[in-house]
Amino acid sequence: MSQRFVLSSKAATTASVYRDCTAALILIAFLTCPPGPCAVAQLDVPMVAVAPPLADGSYVVPAKEIDFTLRAVPNVRLGDGLGYSSSVGASLPEETREAPVAPIYAKYIPAGVTAQPITARDKFWIGIRDLYTPFAFGGFFAAAAYGQVLNGQPNYGTDRGAFGARLGAAAIDGTTQGIFVDTLFAPLLHEDPRYYVEGRQYGFIHRTVYAATRPLITRTDSGRRSVNGALLLGYAAATALTWTYYPQSNRNFHDTVATFGGSVGGEALDFVIREFASDVMEKLHLVRQE
Repeated sequence: MSQRFVLSSKAATTASVYRDCTAALILIAFLTCPPGPCAVAQLDVPMVAVAPPLADGSYVVPAKEIDFTLRAVPNVRLGDGLGYSSSVGASLPEETREAPVAPIYAKYIPAGVTAQPITARDKFWIGIRDLYTPFAFGGFFAAAAYGQVLNGQPNYGTDRGAFGARLGAAAIDGTTQGIFVDTLFAPLLHEDPRYYVEGRQYGFIHRTVYAATRPLITRTDSGRRSVNGALLLGYAAATALTWTYYPQSNRNFHDTVATFGGSVGGEALDFVIREFASDVMEKLHLVRQE
């Protein structure tokens, strides 16, 4: 049987003082501990149960020494476990950070960035803003140069004037394709005309296949996978218009089919370039790695 002893009223008053000191020590530990990772002083104070007073007014408590030892708890932040952290400017854990949000009119969504829901009006402006970008002008010149070197469609010849004609035709091709795909068929078919970069969490082969098949596969406004009807119909309509400005020699079924296939293949190449463009620019130190 554990030994017990009787506290007088003076002893009871002393126990009350001890409790007040305990509270003061806890408050001091909270106020004096610097923010950030530190060793927080923790009081090791066992609970003391005080029994009701006896008939003579004295108290009975367990005969146990009260230990006011301060022991250090390493790697604890002030406020841990209380729903807040006292570390000013401390970064949140990776899994709790919110992903950045892409601009509403962005046509290409980087990996790890949240895309906003878009309306038919938003798709219209996405298409208009994407018509004449530096990347688009680069595509016009590349298409014209490729046709000039191989004397391919449209067959304007190989002299200096032919390059200018091919450049103008490439600009008309890109303009009509963008208008038909983004501003007309994407809203009508409720498809998302944006390209979502997969990013480095996927392998090279996966990313290449993904990018190269986006002219055929897209997502709807609700996020479901779907045949890219907007792009296929838009490119078909733009190809049909080439009969109004291509040379007479190219206005036939064979060349029209070849033009349509080349346009779809060119878009697949464009998506592959977009998929890896940020990686290449980071390797060249042209952009800062996130």
